[in-house]
Amino acid sequence: MKRKKRVGLATKIFVALFSVYAAFTLVSLQIQISAKKDEQAVLTSQVEEQKLRNAEIEALLTSDDTDEYYARIAREKLGYVTPGERVFVDISSK
Repeated sequence: MKRKKRVGLATKIFVALFSVYAAFTLVSLQIQISAKKDEQAVLTSQVEEQKLRNAEIEALLTSDDTDEYYARIAREKLGYVTPGERVFVDISSK
């Protein structure tokens, strides 16, 4: 009759601890992957917005309509207005 080898208590504890460690590591990695995917989505949208801005600026620079471009920048960025112009600010959308 052959005797079965018995697995020692230390081996069982080691396997249990390793299983807990592996499960914790997998969950942690999944959380990091999810966060990085969200970050990638935000960055991708920012890249697309910047590409649109670049295309708009490129189109304005290649056209002969630079005076309108400068006027728009002066209004939007610097807050300038033309003489006699009345500016209305919509505060309900903020």
